[in-house]
Amino acid sequence: MKVAILSSIAWRTPPRKYGPWEQVASSIAEGLVGKGIDVTLFATGDSLTNGKLESVCKAPYAENADLDPKVWECLHISHLMEKADQYDIIHNNFDFLPLTYSRLIATPMITTIHGFSSPQIIPVYKKYNKSGAFISISMPT
Repeated sequence: MKVAILSSIAWRTPPRKYGPWEQVASSIAEGLVGKGIDVTLFATGDSLTNGKLESVCKAPYAENADLDPKVWECLHISHLMEKADQYDIIHNNFDFLPLTYSRLIATPMITTIHGFSSPQIIPVYKKYNKSGAFISISMPT
C-alpha cells in the first residue's frame, strides 16, 4: 500500500517546538513506516521522516516572512494532487483546502479535523461531507 500524508507547511514536520498538526502527521507517518507501509510525507523540505519526503517549500513559512502562506499552501497542495494517482490513499492533515480537490482525483482522501479555525470554513466541509472520510481529534477525558 502506498500512502501520501499531507502535512501543514507552517512548521517543520515534526515541529521543533509548536506545531500540533505537524506532530500528528509525523506520528501517523512514522507509525505506518514502522509497520512496513510505503509512506510519502508531503511537508517542508527540512522535515524529518523515515519514509519518503516530498516538498515544494524548503522551510516553514512561519519562519520566513518573505514567503506568502497562501501562495506556498496552494503550491504544496497542488503538488500532491498532481501525483495523487501514485497513491492508494491520501491522509489530509492540512485542514479544509485539500477537500476542494477531492472530487478531481480518483485516490480516496481521509481528512483529520484538528479543529475549526473559524465557522467560515464550514461551507467547505458541508459541500464535501458526502464524498470524504473524516477523523476528529478529541481530548482524552
